[in-house]
Amino acid sequence: MQIGFIVTLVIAIFVSIFAIQNGTPVDVDLFLATYRMPLALLMMACLIIGAVMVLILGSSRQFKKRSESKEVKNKLKTFENDKIQADNSIKAMGTEIQTLKDNNAALIAKVTELEEKNKVKDDMVVQLTKEMDELKIETKISEGAGSNSYNEKSEA
Repeated sequence: MQIGFIVTLVIAIFVSIFAIQNGTPVDVDLFLATYRMPLALLMMACLIIGAVMVLILGSSRQFKKRSESKEVKNKLKTFENDKIQADNSIKAMGTEIQTLKDNNAALIAKVTELEEKNKVKDDMVVQLTKEMDELKIETKISEGAGSNSYNEKSEA
């Protein structure tokens, strides 16, 4: 802050010396009119006009940069919110995947258990079918022997 004040003071001193040395009037043609004024005053007017133009252009750039900065900050906030939502979705999907894996494991265990029961029942059906076939054979044999004994009795 003090350095800026010192620099401004030095520049003011040089401008004062310049104005004292260039106090002679000069003719200035501006559009259709001719003006007579001191050279130092003309130079100061040009300097002030230039400074105002630089101030206006600098302010507009600064305003644009501020608005761009605000826009970028808003986009950043939006992206951060989207990231948070995506992270939450990923966590929810991870939980859902784990639940589905647990359900799948339980279902696989049930299917295995049912397949074992089905195998036992199939074995029992096969065994009962064999026993039934044996009973049919024994029944045929006993019927055949019974008819033979009946035939023998009827012949006697």
